[in-house]
Formats: sequence, structure tokens, C-alpha cells
Amino acid sequence: MFNNEYYYWKEFFSQKENQKKITYLKKKYKDKKIILYSNGIYFDALADSYKLKKILNIVGISDIKYENNFQDIYKGFRCIKPSDLKKCDFDIILITSPNPESVKKYLKEKLGIRKKTEAFDIISFNFLENSLSKFETTFRYLAESKNLYLTLKYFIFCTTREFKTKLNYLNVLKKLRKKEKLRALFICEESSKWCFSSLYKELEKDDRFEILPVVLYPIITKHRIEFNQGENISFFEKKGIKAIDGYDYKNSQCRDLKSFEPDLVFYQQPWYIQGNNHPYKVSEYALTMMAPYGFTTLNGKYWGSDSVKRVYSALWKFFSESKYHNGFYEKYAKMRFKDILAVTGAPKMDSYFLPSTDSCNKYWKGKDTKFRIIWAPHHSINGEGLAMSTFQDNYKYFLNLAKTHPEYSFIFKPHPALKSMCIQTGFMKENEYNDYIKEWQNLENGTIHTAGDYIDIFRTSDILITDCSSFLAEYFPTKKPIIFLNRKDRAPFDSFGNKLQKGFYTIENYPETETVIKSVLGNGKDTLREVRAKIFAKNFCPQKITASKKILTILHNTL
Repeated sequence: MFNNEYYYWKEFFSQKENQKKITYLKKKYKDKKIILYSNGIYFDALADSYKLKKILNIVGISDIKYENNFQDIYKGFRCIKPSDLKKCDFDIILITSPNPESVKKYLKEKLGIRKKTEAFDIISFNFLENSLSKFETTFRYLAESKNLYLTLKYFIFCTTREFKTKLNYLNVLKKLRKKEKLRALFICEESSKWCFSSLYKELEKDDRFEILPVVLYPIITKHRIEFNQGENISFFEKKGIKAIDGYDYKNSQCRDLKSFEPDLVFYQQPWYIQGNNHPYKVSEYALTMMAPYGFTTLNGKYWGSDSVKRVYSALWKFFSESKYHNGFYEKYAKMRFKDILAVTGAPKMDSYFLPSTDSCNKYWKGKDTKFRIIWAPHHSINGEGLAMSTFQDNYKYFLNLAKTHPEYSFIFKPHPALKSMCIQTGFMKENEYNDYIKEWQNLENGTIHTAGDYIDIFRTSDILITDCSSFLAEYFPTKKPIIFLNRKDRAPFDSFGNKLQKGFYTIENYPETETVIKSVLGNGKDTLREVRAKIFAKNFCPQKITASKKILTILHNTL
């Protein structure tokens, strides 16, 4: 099956400068006995791009997936369970993952690996070739812009690749300013992360814009491969938005965005964007934009891979959640002085501006229930990476809580990747997970919610229980209580998340959840109500104008 992420990395490894780096790595690790850790799609593309056995002395490969679903050989390499690594004779572990820092943490803290660990470092290596290209781009940009200040700034702070997008966008802007109508295109991989409803409506009301149908691509990530096109199309039809399947089944690939002839392209998420649809390529004919589908609260070291940063740095504009987040992206996505970031607030949060209607109540089951409770577990049940989810420990507890408390109404709101992660790690078989979901759906006072635009259930709930990161911030505008299920080894918060946590009821022993619910809701002892209100006032974008209207103003002022 075609895989976006796989082909993204195949293309990346095929670049001349990255092929040359392999020669350097061969010298660097000469006579070293090596284990390659993390055998996902990044590793598959790497192994298929290079003859690794001839380049390096690889004694084995390892990944958490081998712990419960062991196999002897994969792609010609001996497989090793992570728990057996200490028994192996090796000199170094090379991490074959686009986000190596979280894996290093897992190897050190969970497995106690004290031997040297490094990222399998494939980066741009031909300095002279890149320098000549950058000088050429510099002279071309100066000739087109007549702006010495911007030219010098981009030369100093942008990579050659980033500088080329600046030149592309400069030329695109000149063309677009001559057009009467601009064609706007939205891309969506999964409706559960759709964040552009309010912006879509703003553009729809504006005669200057023609909105093309939302283009749907399949979800193809490290954790899952899903074609939910029918489900997604139905989601948009209910909103009065036309959407089309953007997958070319005959040629097993996503349709090239250029074929839609857009002027403006809005990306939903930065994960695994394929070849010609990458902002770097799209910058040749359209302005590319993105807004966060979630709300960043994690420490920057765990925030994004190199591929994500390459997407962000190739955009024309990225609309950030707050002034704090602007600084966050400047630092961790290396976007400072590149004129990409604009503080608008998150468009998803615009739903809080809309009046609540009785139709919101349709999501909740149960008669004469006192309180409405959302339980939203994250997908990261394994010990690698973010390690935020507590689902594997408390999934039976929360189902039982719903069964034994008919006076409460529950919505189970799992992360979209939870099912696939349960299956991948061997924690649950597919039929076991499906049976668990059916139990929730069969409750008279409980159900499951997986669709996008979930702000309605936030606003009509009484409390949120979660171990996620983004939801903690997205729920904050409700001013309602939050129970945060902490996990000691989870990826830490950034300073923004740490500020928010002062307004959470944080617990590490999940059976305490029932006690907190009874105290906060049953007895009305919400001792953190005022704390949350002050945190919200100080740390979120002012709500005098929607994020979408701010974005529209930016477009008008520029175009």
C-alpha cells in the first residue's frame, strides 16, 4: 500500500547531499558494533535506500514492537527485544527515528541503557554546493525585492531551502495581487482534527475568494494507515462544506495539489506530507498556510521531528496560538527572523464565540443525569516518546465508573490513534478494542465521540478527565474543572503547560478520580475556579476578535 511517510523519507534519502553523508558515517563508525533502534517507516525507507550492511557493522535492530510481537529477522537484520539489549554485545545504538530525543529518554530511563546512543544523522553535508546555491538565491531575491534589509536577514537566518521559498512567495504575491478572485484550498487528513470551520466561513462570505472543495487525503502515519474518506466526506456534508477524495487509487498516490490550481493552500497538519505537496514545492505557485490543530503545551524537546520543522519553515504563514507560542516556535522550530509567524489565536477556538444551542445536548445520553463527564485518553500507551497515556492502567476503571454511576453522563473521547496503538503494541487485539467500544456505546448513560468540532461537547460538559496535552489547553476557555491524570515518566510540559497545570486537579492514582468528582461537582468545592480564570486571562489570546477574522485581515492587508 502507498505510504505518504515512507515516500517522504525515500525522497529525502535520495537527495545527493544525504547520500554523500553516508560516506562520512561509514568512516565515523568504522569497526563499531552497531544496533539500530526504532524500526518504523523512517527505518524502512532508510534500509531500502542504502545498503546498510555494506556500510556499517550492524549486529541487530530493536524496537518496542518486538517486545510482545517478536520476530527473528526483519529486512535481513536480527531482531532484538528491547528488554534483551543489555545482554547484547554492541558499542553504540543509532536511533533510526525522525524524533530521536524521546527515544534516547526511553532507552536511558526505561531500559537503563548507559552505553552511547546517537541519532542516525542524515543531514545536509555538501557545504560548498549549498553555499553557491544560497548566494545565487540571494542575488535573485535582491533583484526582485529591491529590499536590502530583508535580503540580508534571510541570507543570515534562513537555510538555502528556506530562502528559495521566500523568493517563490515573493513572485507568487506579485501574481496574486493582479487577480480579482483568489482560489483557496483546504487539505484534511482526518475530520477529528479539522480546525478551519470558522476560517472557511469567513472566506465563504468574502467575494474576493473562491473556495475549492476540501481535499481529503488518507491518514498515513507511523501508527496507522486508514482511508476514512467516506466518513470524512459525510462529516463535511453535514456542515454544508463540499469535500472530495484526493487519493488517486489507480496510481496509488495522493493527487498533486497543483492540479487543483490553488492560490492559497491551508494545511491541517505537518505530518508526512508527500513530495510535490510539501510547502517547499507548493511555494512555487501558491501561498501556503497552517494553524495548529491542537494547542502546544509540551516541552520543546518532545514537540516535533525534523520533518515537522522542515514543513513549518517552508510555509508562507503559520498562525500561532498566543504570544507565548510565537516565542516557542521561534526557538524550537527555528523560525525566528523568518517572517512566517503571526499571532492570531487558534481558529479551532473560534467555536467558543458562537452561541450554544440545544442541539449540543444530542451528544449526551442518560435521563435526569446530574453531571456530564468527558474522559479523553491519549494514544501513547507504550514507554517510548510522549508516554502520556494512562489508558492501559485505567480503561476498566472508567468503564466501571460509568456503569456504577447512572447519575452521571459520560462521553469517552479517545485519541484518534489509540485503537491502532493498542493493537500495534499488543495491549489489545482489534476485536478486544472493538468489544470495549461497544460496551461504552451500549451504556444508557455513556457513549463514544470521535468526530471533529468537539468544542460543543466541551461547552456542554461539567468536567474533563484526560492525560492528553492539547485538550488541557483547548478545554480551558470553558472555565470548568479539569482532572489531569499524570504519569511520572510522561513528556514534561513547557512553561505554558506548567502555568496551566496550576489550575488542574492533578492525580497520579486514578482511583482518586471518583473522590475528586464528588468533591468538585457533587459538593461544589471547585477550589481552583478562580485560579483557572486568572490563568486564562493572562495566557490566552484576547477574545475580542476571532482568530479567523485576524487571519482574514492579514490576507487582505498583504494581498
